[in-house]
Amino acid sequence: MSTNSQIAFAPLGDTVVVPAASTAPTGVQALVSGRLDAQGTGQYRIVNDSVYTVFLGVGSTAALATANAVAPIAGTPSAAIVLVPGAVEVLRFARNSFFRGLATAAATVYIVQGEGM
Repeated sequence: MSTNSQIAFAPLGDTVVVPAASTAPTGVQALVSGRLDAQGTGQYRIVNDSVYTVFLGVGSTAALATANAVAPIAGTPSAAIVLVPGAVEVLRFARNSFFRGLATAAATVYIVQGEGM
C-alpha cells in the first residue's frame, strides 16, 4: 500500500464547489496536484453540505460524470456514489476527474484534492 494512504488527509489545492440539483448541473473538474502526476490518481475529500442525499457522478469527461450521476433504483444499479446528508469521504479517482451531483433539491458538495486518508 502506498505511503500517502497511511497519513492524515492533507489538502493540496483549492476547494471546488459541485452544485447538485434535481437536474444534475454541468460537471466540474477537480485536478490533482501536479506533483502527484506520476500516480495518475489522487485522493479527494468530498463533503455533502446539505440535508439531501446526493448521487455523485464521476468520470473522465463532464459527459461521463453526467451519465454516472443517476440515482440507483431496485433492479437498476448505478455508477453514482451515494453521499448521505453531511457525509465526509476521502476517495481516490483519476487525476483529471469530473464530478456532477444529482439530488432531490439544491445541494452543495465541496471537493478538495490532496493526499492521505
